[in-house]
Amino acid sequence: MTEVPEYRANMDNAPRPVAVMAKTCGATEHIPLHIHRRGQLLHATSGIMRVETARSAWILPPARAVWLPPQMPHSVRMRSKVEMRTVYIDADLCRTLPATPVLAEISGLLRELILALLDEPVDYGEADRGGAIARLILTELGRLDARRFDVPMPRDERALRVAHALLDDPAIDHDLDRWADEAGASRRTLARLFRHETGLGFAEWRARLRAIDGLARLSNGASVAETAGAVGYASASAFSAMIHRTLGGPPRLLTRHAAS
Repeated sequence: MTEVPEYRANMDNAPRPVAVMAKTCGATEHIPLHIHRRGQLLHATSGIMRVETARSAWILPPARAVWLPPQMPHSVRMRSKVEMRTVYIDADLCRTLPATPVLAEISGLLRELILALLDEPVDYGEADRGGAIARLILTELGRLDARRFDVPMPRDERALRVAHALLDDPAIDHDLDRWADEAGASRRTLARLFRHETGLGFAEWRARLRAIDGLARLSNGASVAETAGAVGYASASAFSAMIHRTLGGPPRLLTRHAAS
């Protein structure tokens, strides 16, 4: 079992079953693999971060969060300066919440409730304002609008090396032969690993990553043209067509929903 680092364990020991934390993280800051005894809703009010488990990665703009059940090993990497907001839920209260990680929309109400609980002492009275806010947060968590905007991750070290390189820079345009050379595998082996371990062919996997990465950039205020170039497309129209083909809708519609 992965040990809980001391600097991340404080809210696991909070005196109330619902606790919140605010943290400012610098661009490129990396929180290594760790776990919490509590369930965790992780999101940001500004900036983009990448959350990764053994099976999936999520690229989170401010309008979206990832729910991590108790004892779920994960790491977090900042893509820019991030104003992180985290809700920690005692494991006994997580039984009615998702048992696996999910991406979720952050409603305006939930966002304001998290900010409101930050104004309360960590040992707020259960019958006071803090307790009422905590109960409302639990109610809202029970209504999470889960989204399938994850990037499935391979587990073989060779394929994982390729996946991490593209997560760091999705614009890299190597073909499968070049990636196979860099990973120390044959083209056929690398293709088989992606298909078997992620459920997607390599080209499909890269398109999904670029689509999800692109939506995160758009939701954080980047233009379509700027975003297209950042994820490896020469034109905004080609990028938009790829988003529609991969995620089932145009960037404008998907981004508008993410920012609502």
